Amino acid sequence: MLIPYILAALFGLAFGSFLNVCIYRIPREGLSIHKPRRSICPECQTPIRDYDNIPVLSYIILGGRCRACGAKISITYLWVELLTGGLFLLLLYRFGLTLELLHGCLDRSGQRLT
Repeated sequence: MLIPYILAALFGLAFGSFLNVCIYRIPREGLSIHKPRRSICPECQTPIRDYDNIPVLSYIILGGRCRACGAKISITYLWVELLTGGLFLLLLYRFGLTLELLHGCLDRSGQRLT
């Protein structure tokens, strides 16, 4: 059945996008995961519109640049999303639709799953 794999990939891409928010904001003063509410361009600080914030697709369509100022956006954003989506797919393949899959997607301990 293909639908669980499509959903796992989409969920993984979205989770990767959230990881990018954390990676960018947590080390910076004045930013938190929930403030500002919307994603912003790292260069011009313009809020990114919802239709420009679709994991992977928006990066490709915009050529890795901000729509507002044209500044180049690091390819790291794309790689984090793709790798997270791929990891979720591999976990689904390995564990199927089980609680172990959920644990694997959310575990941050770095321990090997059996």
